[in-house]
Amino acid sequence: MNKKLTIIFSAIIVVALAAAAVAFFMPAAPVNLNLTVLTADPQTAPERPPAFPDPALLIIQMPDSPNIALGKPVTASSFTDIYVATNAVDGQPTSYWESEGLPAEFTIDLQGTYNIQTVGVTLNPSPLWEARTQAFEILISADGSNFTSLVPSARYEFNPNYGNAVRVDFAPTSAQFVRLIFTENTASRTQGAQAAQIMVFE
Repeated sequence: MNKKLTIIFSAIIVVALAAAAVAFFMPAAPVNLNLTVLTADPQTAPERPPAFPDPALLIIQMPDSPNIALGKPVTASSFTDIYVATNAVDGQPTSYWESEGLPAEFTIDLQGTYNIQTVGVTLNPSPLWEARTQAFEILISADGSNFTSLVPSARYEFNPNYGNAVRVDFAPTSAQFVRLIFTENTASRTQGAQAAQIMVFE
């Protein structure tokens, strides 16, 4: 019986080896040479397909001119904890001013008369600062006492996909003092105004 099994297993092994040898030495199927070769334009650096815009291009840009509010004296109607008014003009995108409740006033003394035409307001650009809406009005003054409305109150969306920034442009206007009056913030733990940077440009 063992002799028969040995003969059967030997035969199976021989057949398997023969099949493997045939498959190994059998010539490959003919290659289809009817191919179309496409060439691409030379590329020297990684390129972004048009269907996927660069996220950096979505960020709201401020004017190239200097921010004349940077480091200038400021006053605010209130602040919360360590989030003092000067944080909004220190040039740091992660520090911020936060008022205690609404409405809230924020006033910048430009220490000189300028023909201003843009006000920018930003929050921390991190996605941890979720999208929110704030409403504010922009007023100006020559003496710091008598203010007139320059841009009526409006609701502005702060979205981390666009840098959590808002840019308000208007006709060039002479002013030394710029005041923002905030009346709404849809995402604030204190129900107050928030601004990482408040900027003014000529």
